[in-house]
Amino acid sequence: MLTNEREKAICKKYSTRGIKELVLCNICPLRIGSGYDFRCKANSHFNRKTKEWEYDYESEEVNDN
Repeated sequence: MLTNEREKAICKKYSTRGIKELVLCNICPLRIGSGYDFRCKANSHFNRKTKEWEYDYESEEVNDN
């Protein structure tokens, strides 16, 4: 879950399609997972009870489409 304007700007920069129509999410500083785990602060939140990052299934960003 993106919580401030700085994080939203970072996400926009790295998720914009560039050369060869590719996004740069794999090198984004907001990325949480590694390998093929595509978790980042834009699509996940930290659950304090389980102490793990969990996907946002009803995210505001998803509902804006």
